[in-house]
Formats: sequence, C-alpha cells, structure tokens
Amino acid sequence: MKDFESFLESGHAQLEATALDTLKKELFPSLSHVAMKMGLIHLVSSFFTLMACPQFGFRLFFEGHGLMHYFMQAGGVACFALCGGFYLGVTFWMAKLFLGEFEWVVLKKNSVLSLGTISLLSLGVFAMLNGHELTFELGFVWLLGAIVSASVPLLTQVRHRPLLKI
Repeated sequence: MKDFESFLESGHAQLEATALDTLKKELFPSLSHVAMKMGLIHLVSSFFTLMACPQFGFRLFFEGHGLMHYFMQAGGVACFALCGGFYLGVTFWMAKLFLGEFEWVVLKKNSVLSLGTISLLSLGVFAMLNGHELTFELGFVWLLGAIVSASVPLLTQVRHRPLLKI
C-alpha cells in the first residue's frame, strides 16, 4: 500500500481519480469488504450443506440422514467432526473459488479471525436452533473438525484464480 501511494504521489500516474479509486479497491480490499463477501458465501454454502448433512439434527430440506448415514459409520463422535469439517470446509473451498486474488490474501492474513468467527457463530446458531443435543464435548469435536477442514484451503498453495467475480 505504501509503495502504491508513493507511486501516486510521484506524479507518474496518469489516471483519473475514479480509475485510481477502483484500482485501489481491487488491489487493497478492506477486511470489512472481504468479511461481507465471506458472509454471503457462508450463507450460500450453508444452504447446500444443510441439505446434505443435518448438523445437530437441524436440516433445511429432504428427509433421511443424508451424509450423516455415511459419517456415522466412523462412529458417533467422529460423525460430529466430519459434519463440522464438511460444513465449514465447503464454505472455505467456495471462498477460494469465488474471492479475488487480493481478497483471498486478506482472508489468509486474517485466517485465525475468519476461522474463529465463522466457526463459533455457526456453532452458536446451531446451539440456539437445537440446543438440547449440543453438549460441550460434541460442540468441541464439531468445532475441531470444522477448523481443521477449513484450514486446508487456506494452507494450500494452489494458484488462485476466481471462478466468478461477486
């Protein structure tokens, strides 16, 4: 950012003010801008994952056990970790697909904040919607699975190109 501002002050930039503002927003997205996009991505991914795997018994559509049927074959506790991993992992893989390169850099710089916020808010919403099944141990296992799974796209060094600009 400092290099960009010093370039602008040097007088070498021959762009209009609106073009410079657009360029500045593209190259240096704010954390609040990235957080709003992550919120939208998480909302969309939650819609799809809650159709496939009932988190703590909460399900949006369809009947039956969905992915939980397969996850339960690993055991009851492992099922919660796998459900949490599936739930938050889908969000962060979608973010990797839809966020721009510089937005992804902002997300990676603030990975602890973004992982903590999204996972704890999600767990809190599930607790409010269906709190009678949520114990500390199961919530902790779900949270552990969610954080480990969501960390994978943040740690991969695959070249990032957004699939679609939102």
